Amino acid sequence: MNTAIDADNAIELLIIEESLNTAEAEVNTLRNASLTIHPTNVTDEEGLLDVLEQDHDLILCSADNPNVSISSALATCKKALPNAPFIVIYMDQSPDVLLQAMRDGARDVVSADDPDHLQLVVKREFHDLLVRRELESIRDKLRETEQRCTSLIEHSRDAIAYVHDGMHVHANPVYLEMFGHVDLDEIEGLPILDLVSKDDHKRFKKFLRSLENKKDSARIEVKCRNSDDTLFDATMEFSPAAIDGEPCTQIIIRDHSQSKELQQKIALLSSQDVQTGLANRQFFMQNLEQKFDKHKENGGPFSLFYVTIDSFQQVRSSIGVAASDGLLLNIANLLSGIVEGEKLLARFGDHTFTILSEKSNSVDAEPLAELVRTTIEESSFEHNGENIGITASIGIAYLGEETNNSQEFLNHAYQACESARNEGGNRFSLYDVQEMQPSYGEQEDKNEANVIELIRHALETDRFRLVYQPIVSLQGDTRENYAVLLRLLDNNDEEILPNYFLKYAEESNQMAEIDRWVIRNTIEKLAYERSNGRKINFFVTLSTAALEDEGMLLWVCDCLREQKAKGAWLTFQVKDSDLRSHTQSAKKLIDDLKKIKCQLAVDQFGSNPKGETLLKHLPVDYVKLDPSLMKDLATRQEKQDNLNALNSLALSFKAKTIATGVEDANSLAILWTVGVNYTQGYFLQEPSASISYDFSSA
Repeated sequence: MNTAIDADNAIELLIIEESLNTAEAEVNTLRNASLTIHPTNVTDEEGLLDVLEQDHDLILCSADNPNVSISSALATCKKALPNAPFIVIYMDQSPDVLLQAMRDGARDVVSADDPDHLQLVVKREFHDLLVRRELESIRDKLRETEQRCTSLIEHSRDAIAYVHDGMHVHANPVYLEMFGHVDLDEIEGLPILDLVSKDDHKRFKKFLRSLENKKDSARIEVKCRNSDDTLFDATMEFSPAAIDGEPCTQIIIRDHSQSKELQQKIALLSSQDVQTGLANRQFFMQNLEQKFDKHKENGGPFSLFYVTIDSFQQVRSSIGVAASDGLLLNIANLLSGIVEGEKLLARFGDHTFTILSEKSNSVDAEPLAELVRTTIEESSFEHNGENIGITASIGIAYLGEETNNSQEFLNHAYQACESARNEGGNRFSLYDVQEMQPSYGEQEDKNEANVIELIRHALETDRFRLVYQPIVSLQGDTRENYAVLLRLLDNNDEEILPNYFLKYAEESNQMAEIDRWVIRNTIEKLAYERSNGRKINFFVTLSTAALEDEGMLLWVCDCLREQKAKGAWLTFQVKDSDLRSHTQSAKKLIDDLKKIKCQLAVDQFGSNPKGETLLKHLPVDYVKLDPSLMKDLATRQEKQDNLNALNSLALSFKAKTIATGVEDANSLAILWTVGVNYTQGYFLQEPSASISYDFSSA
């Protein structure tokens, strides 16, 4: 709050004075001191009663007004305006009268013949009033913060307690339950040492002594003992705190038993494709990198197969998403039988499979490639009584000395697959550096002009495609949340990723149209899934063009009405940086979307150190943590501390947190320990055209 006395802090002045001329003179005196005055004048006590319901900052009362008793006016004003300073102006009054006014609560008495004194007194009293208001505001915020902290502690999944001089003074329900106590009375005054195994007493006492006069937090792993003497392993974290102004120590206890169960589940999710049961993309890439590094050191046979189902988009459009998912599962099972003795089979993309093999040359590899091709071609898959014919294009790459890294090796196999597909599909091709076309990002037919034309054509003919990635709860919530992502189809029905084409869409001013296309098709899909009984919620990204689009709200409303959908099923996500650079337009659109029950997620939260600003000024429901926060999370304590602080900040504003860009199981375990609500990423499931994630198993 601004406590400087300036034009932004005008004084709402109540003047109790019989003479209007005198009242005007007093106002002019104050204005001559560069004060902004909004005066209200009353001449008697009846008039005073009429204006007391209004807000007044300061009161000037004449001691010489025959229509008003100073003591009566003071009492009335103190009751109605207890914080407004009351100043007495006098011409000819006895000292006893003025002294009594001060005793009754007047802040000062000023001679009507001393305008300089009046100016100083009014400035002083108004400044003090602003300071008192600021102090009260700070107290309110402190109380609100304390209430939020108390609520977080009481509802935390972690066991939290406070001890003073080694004795418990407070504990949350989880802590009480962990040690077998029913209520706080049972544990108040109980020494913390009583909850630790006797075998750890000596080490624990030494640890407690080491905490004396320390301001930093510390942790120790011990065996804890509950009320029935059952022992369990736990990590106890100690940090300085205060309760009711008294210094104490906060203890947070992590129960490892739940963490181990989660680790097992995470290990499975981080390596397995949920839909097919094959290894997933992340696990495959980890193995590819390890195999590549080992080959560079020791040599040995090594080849990579890149298998793509031909014209799969047409198949999916013809038979539907559910049936095409079944087809992919059938192919995955067939490939599993073929490559059982090979190194690794993975589902690398939506309709792409990869194989790491010990084959070292074409004589060894070509029979396997031909077996894969013929098996897929001869496979039987029926839909509505009709056999669906499927073929595949296969690219093979051998690791040679000229290959610099695993990503380049993968790209060689991809290029070989593209060559087979461009020749009509249903065949395999070996990578040849002399014959292969430029890699995906370098192809001439995807230069700027062609991409802009592809975008224009896609908007006209629905050549965009939506894919969906699950947002999975780390706290047992089985709600079906999906992030909606966009793909552009090229002339061969292959997907182009947003990080390649969106920059051209922005340059060609096509983002607003794309946003509208995404919203319309998202709501259409959402309504369809809801009509089939699925409680699905979609997260949809809004670009800066959408924030500036004055017709966006009407577009959303029209789409919802047309599909008989509800705004509560949608969460719109906006980048942190976009919210900051388009503050006014973003706030207006968000406020309007809130009126139709849509929710808001801040994307890339944590990329700006002033995250609290957005949470204070916007009605945020979710924060999607910036992927950079997850890099090296498992090995760097400062990153874990930063994540913990951001998560606590979001939760204090009642916003749920979503971690994105998590790369390994260890990081996911840390997210669970910190209390992050949800996670999204390739380690669980890559974006897919099907909505098939089993949330009940998460």
